[in-house]
Amino acid sequence: MKKTSKGFTLVELLVVIGILGILMGALFPAITAAMLSANLSACAMRGRNLFVGITTANTERESNGLASVWPKNANNKSDDTEDIAGMTFSTATDYFKELFDLDQFGSDQWSPYVSGVDIGVLSGSGVPGFTGKNIQPQNVTWIIASGLTDEMEDVLPVLVTRNVAYQQLKTDNYDGTSTTEIPVGKANGGESDTPFSNKAWVLIRKGGAAQSIKIKYSKLNVVYNRQSFTIPQDAQFMYLPVGL
Repeated sequence: MKKTSKGFTLVELLVVIGILGILMGALFPAITAAMLSANLSACAMRGRNLFVGITTANTERESNGLASVWPKNANNKSDDTEDIAGMTFSTATDYFKELFDLDQFGSDQWSPYVSGVDIGVLSGSGVPGFTGKNIQPQNVTWIIASGLTDEMEDVLPVLVTRNVAYQQLKTDNYDGTSTTEIPVGKANGGESDTPFSNKAWVLIRKGGAAQSIKIKYSKLNVVYNRQSFTIPQDAQFMYLPVGL
């Protein structure tokens, strides 16, 4: 008796592969969007944790009569050059190296200014972590504000991802109405295409709020919640680049 084959024919296999290809093509945009949203949320959480660590350190220092650990400029730094409040920094990478006391990292003398914060908050979402003590700009996600004072408005971004054109952020005043676009991506003025390329970026405000901003909404009125403000000229408020 002749045996009957129960396998698939080549045509049937090609049809199935074709259907799967069509389904993948249809679902790919949705999958990509979901992955972007998840990565933005994770990055925002890391930025928020970094902000909380800095804020907690400042609360502890205030009770001891010490100045804030936020980056200083020549006008508002303390006289104690052995303390972070008496130092000035030209890049965010140098600042974070001091904040986390990376020169002593792994030794008995290690004493970071922030506690309870994993150093991993500095990287992630395509930005590689560092090993050992030698942190490099390519390991740092965050551009940070310098010259910050208590009197400044809570809406100001104090941490932003390195892929945004931070030079377009307001460091003097804002009228609350301008809808000027803030470019994203290295080709548009950001320091790097990671994280998120030219699709989105993350900010942490002085008041502690974290916000993910997709390129469609990367405009001044969104960044500043349509709030006007003026920064005193002598404050020398600015953003420290990662230093790539």
